[in-house]
Amino acid sequence: MRIALLLAALVATPAAAQTATLTLQTGEWYQVFANDIERATGRSVRVDAASVVPGGLGRQFRQATVLLRKEGAYPRGTVFYTQRSVNCQAGRKMTHHWSAVAPNGAMIGDQIFASPVLEAVHWDSQDGKVLKFVCQGILPR
Repeated sequence: MRIALLLAALVATPAAAQTATLTLQTGEWYQVFANDIERATGRSVRVDAASVVPGGLGRQFRQATVLLRKEGAYPRGTVFYTQRSVNCQAGRKMTHHWSAVAPNGAMIGDQIFASPVLEAVHWDSQDGKVLKFVCQGILPR
């Protein structure tokens, strides 16, 4: 059931959200965390390996996060697409664009940042481990 939800979110949702620049192209999405960690955090985080290119702060990439349970106003199955960049050596990150897509494919949020906020990376956090994967290519298992 969970695998079907992820496949549906990563394959079907981009077609429904053609207006978002983050979802126009699909590449090879890598599962960053092991299944037990995903169950514990209630979300599945994927990085589009084909999108990791020089740009932004150093490396620019696309990320998809699927909620495995309801979180606030967002229902289970909501997908958050983000376009981000990271400077691996300086430990800085930025988010350039995000969009949220409901389980039925409807766009429920979208924001492009004219001047993204530069933030420090906390390497031991869940987000820091995603950025470490982008920087080093090693999955945190």
